[in-house]
Amino acid sequence: MENRLYFYANMSKSDAGSVLRTAMNAASEEGFTCVNFDLPEDLYLAASEKKPDFIVTIGGDGTILRLVSIQLNDERALEIPILGINLGKIGFLTEILIDDFRSALVEFKNGNYSVETKSTLHCVVSDKENYTCLNDFLIFKNSLSSVTHMDASIDGNSIGIIRSDGIIISTPAGSTGYSISAGGPVVAPNLDVILVTPICSHSLTSRPIVASYDSEVVVKVLSECFLSSDGKQLMTLPEGSEVRIVKSDKKVGFIRFGERNIFKLMRERLA
Repeated sequence: MENRLYFYANMSKSDAGSVLRTAMNAASEEGFTCVNFDLPEDLYLAASEKKPDFIVTIGGDGTILRLVSIQLNDERALEIPILGINLGKIGFLTEILIDDFRSALVEFKNGNYSVETKSTLHCVVSDKENYTCLNDFLIFKNSLSSVTHMDASIDGNSIGIIRSDGIIISTPAGSTGYSISAGGPVVAPNLDVILVTPICSHSLTSRPIVASYDSEVVVKVLSECFLSSDGKQLMTLPEGSEVRIVKSDKKVGFIRFGERNIFKLMRERLA
């Protein structure tokens, strides 16, 4: 059976080109057929015809999230795991550095790897628009000088009016993203929960909340806001819009070698 890899590099990184060449040369020498794609849309179109063993990303978490945003809209693409080579500063979703890539390929061929699946969230806006995210949904104020007013509830239980710069609803994977910067907790990777984290709240009673992954989070915006997903702005939310967020049955797979200690990664990458 042919071993095939697809590559997607963030070419805005200064050393991405040289890392891509090094990685593709190493993979070719290890017997993999390698194909590079400039656009994730083209990558998944090709994957529907010839499925690769996995997709290699070269960049940081943002690079992976751009890829995943396409993946979440194609059920066939969700079957393909991702291996991230980290060029970014943090890179919680990535797995290795370029110096470890060749040995990782050998481990993969020998079956010494696992596929870690990460949960996602689904969002419906006023019973119309639908979106899915890997990290988080963000509802944010529409200007620097304004404050958002939102009426939020979890499973029908009101958590009150939130006056803040915005609110983050995130997955465990997203707990080390924007949520942690806003004072949210870090979630152990074996837990399926939903985090609700206010941003710069104007009330000391508005605190981060950890809810069950089976919960329904509803946010009614009382002033115009923006809705973003995994760092990408999606739409303007007019006053009165209702955002309903629930668990999604879609999962994103990542190639892993050995156990990951998220707390060690935090010490190393957030220092």
